[in-house]
Amino acid sequence: MGGGDPLLFQHLFWFFGHPEVYVLILPGFGIVSHICMRISNNDSSFGYYGLICAMASIVCLGSVVWALPLFVYGIHGLPRRIIESKNIAVVLPSEACLLEFVWTFIPTLLIVVLCFYKLNYLTYYSGGRFSNPVKIVGHQWYWRYELSKGVMYDSFITDIINSVNKPLRLFYKTPYSLLVTSADVIHSFSIPDYRLKIDAVPGRIKCVKLFADRLGVFKGYCTELCGVGHRYMPIVIEVVLSKNI
Repeated sequence: MGGGDPLLFQHLFWFFGHPEVYVLILPGFGIVSHICMRISNNDSSFGYYGLICAMASIVCLGSVVWALPLFVYGIHGLPRRIIESKNIAVVLPSEACLLEFVWTFIPTLLIVVLCFYKLNYLTYYSGGRFSNPVKIVGHQWYWRYELSKGVMYDSFITDIINSVNKPLRLFYKTPYSLLVTSADVIHSFSIPDYRLKIDAVPGRIKCVKLFADRLGVFKGYCTELCGVGHRYMPIVIEVVLSKNI
């Protein structure tokens, strides 16, 4: 009969059976979330939720680890009464069908609500009505912008690093539908400051919504290896007030 390594199984059971291991691992999730927040330069995407959740999990698991030796050596006073009350609260309703239905129905309802909002988010970015469409066509090695008013121009790199002769100008506080495609090879339209990255594929038009909620100049680049001139495809978006256009 086949079998596994008993020593390996012993270590695996020890790893998953000791909450103190998770206490050591969980801070990493909060640290990663904090790093992603700083790199993306967007507090609203990640915020401090990951760090807070990791700290809360550490407190919960730490209390469990702290309570284990108390059961071995005995507990007295207030900690004993608290733990006994928790045990009673868990044991008594184990046969209560109504209570079991409630604590099953409420999480299910929360999941349905979250799915509804997620579906709304997906349908918002999947197309539909295009507000202020801007067609972006990738070429080797420049970008062509076609605006809704019939204006079309090419954007080439200049002698200044990460600068172009004709940037894409957008109105402040205005929603846009960016229709991205390519005329030759696969490119990628990326603006890190707006958390925007979409591939430009020949023969296909991809749509992504952009709300210009910040004034300024935002620079990006083609993030797909599209040939020897790949580095000569910077992207510059200028978000200005309408009176400045």
